[in-house]
Amino acid sequence: MLATGQKVPEDYEPATLEHPARNVPKPVMPAEARDETEAGAQAFLNYWLTAQWYAFQTGNTSYAREVTSETCSRCTDQFSRIADSYDSQKWMAGGNETSEFLPNSFRQRPTGEYTIPVEATSSGILVINDHQVVSRQMPYNSADALDVTLMYESGRWIYITASPRGSL
Repeated sequence: MLATGQKVPEDYEPATLEHPARNVPKPVMPAEARDETEAGAQAFLNYWLTAQWYAFQTGNTSYAREVTSETCSRCTDQFSRIADSYDSQKWMAGGNETSEFLPNSFRQRPTGEYTIPVEATSSGILVINDHQVVSRQMPYNSADALDVTLMYESGRWIYITASPRGSL
């Protein structure tokens, strides 16, 4: 099951040292993710995480890019690294992440953004080149490390950034 609630199809094959992921389901934005509510923001964040996972699985960053602010240089750098990690001999594995808002933390800032503390987990990421792991991001699980900043404008959510807890 993906963060958006989508079922992973039976023919999906995760990446291995032998091949990139196959039959990866495209992310689908849930209707609730269009609402300027806490549930809508969480549904949107789940979509963004699924779009990012899709990028790690396929090298296609378009779904994540279309809902991410261009001001997030960390994001655009990551999307470029993902795209650069795909060719006939290179691919990525892993990349499943979750982020759940902490209770009673959904508040809009005077600037209009919502900066929300999250409990975040990651399965880690492998970059595979010529059937060998050449780079690794370790898994993590943290309830106190990150804040996520989102903006609701023109009837839709935009992912602004994730930052160390309390830095914004």
